[in-house]
Amino acid sequence: MKLSPANVMLCVLLWLPLSPVLAAAAQLKDPGSPTILITGSNRGVGLALAQEYARRGWNVIATCRTPREATELRALASSNPKVLVEELDVTSHEDIQALARKYRGIPIDVLFNNAGALGDPPKQQFGNLDEGLFEDVMEINALAPLKVAEAFVDSVAASGQKKIIGMTSGLGSLTLMERMSRFYYYQMSKAALNMGMRALRNDLRGRGITVALLAPGMVSTELLAESGYRGKALTPAESAAALYELVAALTPEDKGVPINVDGKSIPW
Repeated sequence: MKLSPANVMLCVLLWLPLSPVLAAAAQLKDPGSPTILITGSNRGVGLALAQEYARRGWNVIATCRTPREATELRALASSNPKVLVEELDVTSHEDIQALARKYRGIPIDVLFNNAGALGDPPKQQFGNLDEGLFEDVMEINALAPLKVAEAFVDSVAASGQKKIIGMTSGLGSLTLMERMSRFYYYQMSKAALNMGMRALRNDLRGRGITVALLAPGMVSTELLAESGYRGKALTPAESAAALYELVAALTPEDKGVPINVDGKSIPW
């Protein structure tokens, strides 16, 4: 049987591999649902956020540095087809750009910059300040959220909700930390994140994008354990559920100041 030119072209197209963008679109099981991308989703609050948004019916793009070691996250994805696990080292600009290319043209309603690092406490105290640790903590906590936002801004702008979140901390507050000097680099990085996200907010306001700073509160995570804190703490699930409500309530009229998980403003 002789095929027409149109049928030949159709056969060729059917045999061609999907482009990265089409492949990413095909993975989203429910294009009609909102989509969130969360960095640092393998444990703690990041994992709890992925679980919370999945429970709410969202498409979840959950990223982490080593997915093969993220047992709980992979289990979540196995049980929920709307959860996609992607490899992303937020300190690698190449990784960020590659993932952004993969999801180019895919609307991302919420970009949640959760990935963060406390850093070794003894190496960020006066008298023992480690230069390499300073660079690592600042890159992960302050620079990476801006680079991720820069790479995914068009996907956020194409979405219905148009929200970019930076995970801040009360440790970045000059007022609250007047007498704190244990975590030089972590405190500095969160103060820098606050200023960077504030500047980003001004740059993106004209595109209808809401940029917000949210803090998870004291949460019983590995990071909190590393800090030496022994007081009362929220579970990751409790923090994630409250953060979900705060994100849902955000509007372009939001003031852009750091907000704690309990809804109260954190003083600069």
